[in-house]
Amino acid sequence: MDRDTELAVTTEGLIRRFGSRQVIKGLDLRVPRGVIYGFLGRNGAGKTTTLRMLVGILSPHGGTMALDGHRIRRTRPRQRRRIGYVSQQQHFYPWMKVRTLGRFVGAFYPTWDPSYFASLLERLSIEPNQRVGTLSGGTRMKLAMALALAHRPPLLLLDEPTAGVDPVTRREILDLLRQTVDEGDCTVVFSTHTVSEVVDIGDQVGILHDGRIFFQGSVSDFAARVRRVGQLPEGALALHEDDRGVIGWGDPEIWRDLMTASVSLEEAFVAIARQDA
Repeated sequence: MDRDTELAVTTEGLIRRFGSRQVIKGLDLRVPRGVIYGFLGRNGAGKTTTLRMLVGILSPHGGTMALDGHRIRRTRPRQRRRIGYVSQQQHFYPWMKVRTLGRFVGAFYPTWDPSYFASLLERLSIEPNQRVGTLSGGTRMKLAMALALAHRPPLLLLDEPTAGVDPVTRREILDLLRQTVDEGDCTVVFSTHTVSEVVDIGDQVGILHDGRIFFQGSVSDFAARVRRVGQLPEGALALHEDDRGVIGWGDPEIWRDLMTASVSLEEAFVAIARQDA
């Protein structure tokens, strides 16, 4: 069994189809252990599909994955118990009280920590005796976060956790993610199309475009590796990889002499997302 102790998540040539349409087209992810990895992409880029394959809801049609260094074809229940997962839509039993839901979910996880769950409810201002069906959308998302974290998983996968929530809830969620990684042995992968969130709390970024990773690496290192270029179509960007030359649009030999000003992560993301236009 292959094992890489430096990486929490690895995929090689991952493929997923829906009917005749191939959505994920040979995805290679490298998520270092103990980081917040911002998974950027436009709506429909394949972020949700990728996370569902990692957590075991969907099976890949090709390629391999490795979680916690262990290479697998599909995520099985044994691996799933070590993953905290939050989907875009929450499906709770509306008649359950928050405290009861915690006991119900906790029964599936040997490492469930009821005192930690209680502390998360208090931190996120969630009333334990309130019925789940009466919670607002933002509070339901915070409850999902508490449920995903309470068994102290080494890997947390979040699908657009701040979509549609108010600014205060958004800040609470982002602060909780940053603190969770800073204080414990946890790796977070969260999908988003909001660049500022990745800049705000991310350590690493992966930009998904057309079913493949266009760029992944350190957020702080990104500006040094992407440049605006002159004498090409307005707004063109070139991604410079030290060991592989220059990757991007047009003739690579031109770019070596024309790369000028650095750009922000948001500018680069918008330029990459507009390639198909």
